[in-house]
Amino acid sequence: MLEINKLSKTYDGGKRSLTDVSLIAKEGEVTAIIGPSGAGKTTLLRSINQLIVDDSGEILFDGQDIRKLNHRQLKKARSKIGMIFQNYNLIESLTTIENVLHGSLARKSTLAGVLSLYSKDEKQEALQLIDEVGLADFAFKYCSDLSGGQKQRVGIARSLMQHPKMMLCDEPIASLDPRSTTMVMEILRRLADEKHMMILINLHQVDIAKEYADHIIGLNNGRIVFDSATATATDRDIENIYVSDAPVAVG
Repeated sequence: MLEINKLSKTYDGGKRSLTDVSLIAKEGEVTAIIGPSGAGKTTLLRSINQLIVDDSGEILFDGQDIRKLNHRQLKKARSKIGMIFQNYNLIESLTTIENVLHGSLARKSTLAGVLSLYSKDEKQEALQLIDEVGLADFAFKYCSDLSGGQKQRVGIARSLMQHPKMMLCDEPIASLDPRSTTMVMEILRRLADEKHMMILINLHQVDIAKEYADHIIGLNNGRIVFDSATATATDRDIENIYVSDAPVAVG
């Protein structure tokens, strides 16, 4: 379980991005984080694995407050947290399998990583994951030759190579066509259902959130204004998330 308590973040210049954000995400569930642009969605995800250093609060994951870990401990914690980026974050001059194998670097020594020394088992696992995301025919293709949807699936396979307990997805379908969107979302849904992962996903597409998520968090102006099971969310609830003076959720 992931539990966040009263998380706050202010950027240089006094811009308040998060204010007293508290939420719970559970294993085996997809949690969609929705809200207007600038609401703090990306800041929230990047705070969870401390890509952004926040101001105050708690981020409890796997029995630890991530905010209080030293460098070595944080590296270990991050190995359990996969990250999917809107811009894919791949090395396009490398092949699909080479990019996926990079997901195992956290478990390797610096020298082994620099020299790309991967075991036979690691290579077989990478090929299996590539097959699971539907890219078996592209394992040895350069990522520069792949479509956006294919690149995003490579990113998912690379994250799975970490053996994560949680996957953070920052607008992973923002640049994808409808078919690729469906493929990516079905993979994420399957990871929650079959591998019991926690999936947190920032989305602009409300219809996608309602179709695939178990739980919806609404952010507006850095505050949580909606927090409930997807099945209970009404059209009015969703509309209110995007109102500039949306009331803060209580409870």
